[in-house]
Amino acid sequence: MQAISLQRKNWFYGCLIIILGLLLFCMANMMTPATALAAGTDTLEITGDGVTTPLTLTREQLESMKQYQHVYSAINTWPTKKWYVGKGVKLRDLFKQAGMTGEARLIRFTSSDGYVVNLTVKELLEDKRYYFPGLKGNTAKDGDGHIPGSAANPKEVEPILALESVEGSDNPDYMNDLNALLLMLGQRAVTEQNGNLFSKYVNKIEVLTAEPEKWDAPQANPVSGEAPAGSMIALSNAYMDDDKVYYTTDGSTPTLNSPMYNWIARRWWSARADDLGKVNCPVGPINEDTVIKAITIGPGKYDSDVVTFTYQVAGAESEPGTEGPAPGTGEQNKEEEPQQTVNLNDVAGHWALDNIHKLVAQGCISGYPDGSFKPDSTITRAEFAAVLVKAFKLEDNDGKTFTDTAAHWAKDYIASAAANGLVNGYANGAFGPDDLITREQMAVMIVKAAKLAPAAEAPRFADSGSISAWAGEAIAAATENGIMKGYSDNTIRPGGSATRAEAVTVIINALNK
Repeated sequence: MQAISLQRKNWFYGCLIIILGLLLFCMANMMTPATALAAGTDTLEITGDGVTTPLTLTREQLESMKQYQHVYSAINTWPTKKWYVGKGVKLRDLFKQAGMTGEARLIRFTSSDGYVVNLTVKELLEDKRYYFPGLKGNTAKDGDGHIPGSAANPKEVEPILALESVEGSDNPDYMNDLNALLLMLGQRAVTEQNGNLFSKYVNKIEVLTAEPEKWDAPQANPVSGEAPAGSMIALSNAYMDDDKVYYTTDGSTPTLNSPMYNWIARRWWSARADDLGKVNCPVGPINEDTVIKAITIGPGKYDSDVVTFTYQVAGAESEPGTEGPAPGTGEQNKEEEPQQTVNLNDVAGHWALDNIHKLVAQGCISGYPDGSFKPDSTITRAEFAAVLVKAFKLEDNDGKTFTDTAAHWAKDYIASAAANGLVNGYANGAFGPDDLITREQMAVMIVKAAKLAPAAEAPRFADSGSISAWAGEAIAAATENGIMKGYSDNTIRPGGSATRAEAVTVIINALNK
């Protein structure tokens, strides 16, 4: 019996040791992913059916190869202009060593953090790429990436994998190896957005013979045909991101050196809502027969076909001396002031269609560069204040600057709203310009703008009990005057976020009072 008991104990302790060992092994693996990731950047694999001699190179081997150093000019998709300096190995030298074949068409760069960049052989190795000393023009500012710099005195540069680099400076003394291996390449035109292709921690390059796809061709809204004088033409393509639309209006074929339409990439649209309509602005206004030619150019695919949009403007030619004053001069007859042509691709059949068209035509609110309006998206306090000030034509008086609006894009509109008593801000002195506006906040502002008298009765909604004390009178006045309405379930949803369509509707209703 004692032997059996001893045997069981040995079995138990043996199992326990195995279990503890497994636990320690798992914990060790969980604690070392960063080390494993960093180690991945110390080697480079070059593979794919487009090379005859696949390679795996260590950092030491890369350092022993001939090094190339240069300053690079770059623009990212925000867009922001930047200098880079890099020192490393030419990609041509790496591909030569790997035996890249003449059938290679596509090159895929993969980083240890999972980021992937695809480039065609043509755009990476056959097209000439440059460093443009005049990228920033006459200013040292990194911003204003949509303002073309000077293309004078370009210097041809090689695409490299940098072992040392610095971002945001042209001083090589600041270079370090934190981003190695860093893919770096020049610009083919002074406006080309190449900064998003500067991929760090590259540890794998695939050279492929698969034929790249073509980018989709641009579309226009409105489409070709007759158009009223003053029409604005919105151009778009599938993604509106890295795939850039270039266009001409002089009959020439668009290229990388032609005007770019979608400077701000779609990924930044929400963050740059204040600038979007000014930077990614529609083509126009067209006041004479116009031909627009457009092409999509972007990384990893061949350029799209060139498409042509032709517009005939009714009454484009006027007899000498009969032309009216130019739009935007403020000299037009107030009762016959021309309004912006409205062409939105996502509001047909929407309950707020007419109100949207009216307020867009008045220039108080705009759609997005892809021709959409996004009527059911939310709207911020700053955005609503700006639209309200424009709609009621409130003067830009020296109103209050809140603790969080001094550097905000809408500071003047918010100040004007404050000066006219429409907004007070929060108790802590902030305004919360980027907070989504609630329906009860919207009610308070619109009632003050319309200068409505207090309502005779309190609002009677199923959720009236959830209306804040400070908003009760405003909601009562807004609903009694037909400016705001409740929902089909007899709720007013005071704390719910207002939509763009709802914001437009209450403003139009208030203007009609």
